[in-house]
Amino acid sequence: MRNWTLRIYETSKFKRLRKKLRSEKEKEALKKAIAAVAANPGVGKPLKGEFKSFWRFAYNVSGQEKRLIYKTEKGCLYLLSFGPREGIYQ
Repeated sequence: MRNWTLRIYETSKFKRLRKKLRSEKEKEALKKAIAAVAANPGVGKPLKGEFKSFWRFAYNVSGQEKRLIYKTEKGCLYLLSFGPREGIYQ
């Protein structure tokens, strides 16, 4: 049996949002969420409608729910956005 690994790519929006993070709790929670998705991309839930090719993974930071939006394609994991539900899909 072969051990497949995903290549992980960040969109420019994702990178911009990640660089704005100041709290170590938020940074650590995001790292754990990315690790969970990279280990098993099917762990999230598929989105619907015009976003049906994307998935979301919910995680918590200090009791606040955040979402990680991603897409997998041909052995690659594309990190698109993250944050609270409000405005994340824009």
